[in-house]
Parts: sequence; structure tokens; C-alpha cells
Amino acid sequence: MTEMAYRPQDDIVLLMKQFEQEVKEAPELPDAATRLLRARLVFEEALEFVRACGCTVAVSGSDGAKTVVIDEISVVADDDIKPDFTEYVDGCIDQLVVTYGALNAAGVRAQSAWDEVQRSNMSKAWPHCSVCDAVLVRGSREDLVHPEDAGAHGGNWQAVLKVHKREDGKFIKAPTYSPANLKRVIEEQIEEARAALTAQSA
Repeated sequence: MTEMAYRPQDDIVLLMKQFEQEVKEAPELPDAATRLLRARLVFEEALEFVRACGCTVAVSGSDGAKTVVIDEISVVADDDIKPDFTEYVDGCIDQLVVTYGALNAAGVRAQSAWDEVQRSNMSKAWPHCSVCDAVLVRGSREDLVHPEDAGAHGGNWQAVLKVHKREDGKFIKAPTYSPANLKRVIEEQIEEARAALTAQSA
């Protein structure tokens, strides 16, 4: 398995710019709408991880009442809480620390899993022909091909990624989108670990 240079933050800059999200050039607390979006995304991913661990979120009453499992929970803006830029950064870094810790606890190397998720995320953008703007399609070997034929424009075209949105602003995944195959990545890492152990004991 060939791994690319591991630059997760740079990859996310690329992803955000592709999907027309602002990337600031210098430290500055984001606006209220962006903070709410980021809080929701972080919270949703945290809940997804909690459920993947076979756990759930519960609240117990202060009077010793029975613990209640929460099925629906959401993040909302609170005008009474003043945002704190330092704590914003601290929260992001702490999530990285515990996330890498969770991966390490499971014996998973982040880079190849990251590369696969980044590939999948970038495939949400629509590939267009750089000459005539036609939407490209997947060929028989999973490569992108021109819908007219392989020799369109004398073969002098390139794929240009574009974002398609609904009227409400929600992104529409490209027909060429392919979900991340993390099962394959994990299985490859397991096989590599087995091969390394076999080589050590030989």
C-alpha cells in the first residue's frame, strides 16, 4: 500500500476550498454561523464515535432518578455564552489528541485511513470537462472519461472539479462519488502487521 505524505490540515484546506468554505489566512475567531456549523459537525462525529463504541449518551437526574438514554440531541447557539477563541483552539487540539489516542488504542495507523477518507470526500465534487464543461463519467476501470468518447476534443481536456448545490445550498454528491472503504484499509493494515510478525519470528 503506497501512502501519500500525511498532511491532514492541508488536505482539509483543499477540501474546504473545493466546497467553497472560507479558510482564513490568519488566526481569527469564525463568525457565529460558522461556529455553530463547526460545533454541530464536531458533536455529530463525536456521537457517531460513541455509538460505534457500542455506547450511548445518558443523563441521570440530580435527585438520583433513573438514568435516561437520550436518542435525539442537538447543538444550538446560546447568546448568553461568549465565544472564547483560546478555548476554541484548545477544544480542537484536545479532540485531535483523544482521536489519535483512540486510533492508537485500536492499533490503526491514521495515514492510510485518512488518505481513503480524503479521496472519498473529494469525490463528492463533480468532475467536468475543462473544454466543454460536460459532466465526466466513470469508465470501466474506474477512471474518469468524457461522456462523448475518449477522444473528445482530441484528448486535450482535463477534469475540473465543481460543486453542485440544491436551491437551499446543500451540496449534491457527484454521480462519480465513492464512499470511503475503511474496511479495506483496516484489513490491509492487519495483513501488514501479520506479515511483519511472521518476518520477525522467521
